[in-house]
Amino acid sequence: MENIQEIFTDEINIPKDNMRQHIDRDEIFELGQDIKKNGLISPITVRPKIEHREYCEYLLSLKVKNCNCGASMRYEVVAGQRRYLAHQVMGILKIKCVVRELTDDEALAIMTSENLSRVDVNPIDEANHVARLMMSNNGDIKKVAHIVGRREQWVKDRLAVGDMPDYMQELLSKKEIKLGVALRLAQITDESTRKMWTFQAVRDGANVQLAEYWLADFRRRFLPGGDLADGGGEQNVLLPPEAVMLECSIDGQKYDARTVKALFIYEGNLVYFNEFIKAFRDQPSEIASSSGGA
Repeated sequence: MENIQEIFTDEINIPKDNMRQHIDRDEIFELGQDIKKNGLISPITVRPKIEHREYCEYLLSLKVKNCNCGASMRYEVVAGQRRYLAHQVMGILKIKCVVRELTDDEALAIMTSENLSRVDVNPIDEANHVARLMMSNNGDIKKVAHIVGRREQWVKDRLAVGDMPDYMQELLSKKEIKLGVALRLAQITDESTRKMWTFQAVRDGANVQLAEYWLADFRRRFLPGGDLADGGGEQNVLLPPEAVMLECSIDGQKYDARTVKALFIYEGNLVYFNEFIKAFRDQPSEIASSSGGA
């Protein structure tokens, strides 16, 4: 049976190396209002933490909270940080907690599992968390992948996020660029080119396929005959990149990315654009002939 207690929120700490560093304050406030109205449905999980534990194990066994040496019984959030913060925001003095005796490794595993199960976790928080795990596990990617319950490629991708320049991390944090797009563009080694494509991806809403094309085009320039190749000469043959196929928004067919052009449409006009697309796909020949097509 779970050991559920009501504990004062000022006796509970958030771990210093907690995974979630980016918290939406508005969401916390809304959650707090809901808790104040309907109560806390699911208790948070905490573990006991005592300063100078080596001097206080006996007192802990007697459930003494304080002693003359200055050590004090406190608790650390293991799962439920948002619920804990919501209580603090709303001024709710006590919170229901499941108290568990956990080692550092056990607590870390639970914290990681809870956070990664959420869809709103910031990729920068994930990257920072993975970096800490790599440091504490001697850079063993396989072991870190086991701890977080993800594939090794997932771990490598988060390490790549940690190596991205600040402007890319900020765009990821604000959800202005997709993670898959950022991971492709981060492989462009020329900073000016990478920055140009990154902000164009934000402006145009580029997808992973287009980012792959930009990356392939950049790498092509290092092939014999390319403008970034060493010792280029007329005898070198410029090899084209492997074609990346993108879907046309008009007819739904896929075409070579090099033949696809970007269009800018005011969001208020999207309803007219969508009506045109529907009409075109229903009767493409009539639309084409009325606009002068063959």
